[in-house]
Order: sequence, then structure tokens, then C-alpha cells
Amino acid sequence: MRKIIITLCISLIMVMSGCNHKSMPKISEEQAKSIVLKSHAKNIGKVEIKSVSHKGNEYVVKWENKNNCENGTDYINDENGKTSIC
Repeated sequence: MRKIIITLCISLIMVMSGCNHKSMPKISEEQAKSIVLKSHAKNIGKVEIKSVSHKGNEYVVKWENKNNCENGTDYINDENGKTSIC
């Protein structure tokens, strides 16, 4: 009986660890930065990337343009590169 329980526990652990595999992002961090820079390019000032992190299935890119007093956070989908601000 003990061998059966141990075997079932090991099998369960193997199945659960296999289900936690995350897919790799299709776009890179550099591509996400480039998307943000292009979407906020203006005639006044220069957009500066403050930070980039990857959470879930999106890049969180914080940016700032000091010359025209703009800043914000954009969320870039890591599969298709679509931008969201919320």
C-alpha cells in the first residue's frame, strides 16, 4: 500500500511540474522598448525608458519625456506587441 501511495505522489508531482511550463515571449525586451519609443515620439523632447519588467504575458515599460512633462506606463503584449496603457 505504501508503494502505491509513493508512486501516485511522484506521478502527481511530475504531472504538476509539467503543467507549469511557460511559453517564451515572441518579442524581446528591446522590441518592447522600441514600440514604446515609437508610440510616444513627439516633436518636443525625447522619450526615455525608465524601467522594463516582464509580468505574466506582457512587458511593463515605464517611460518619461521631461521636456514636455509627460510620463507613463505602457503594457506590451509579449505575443503580438500590442500596446495598452491600462
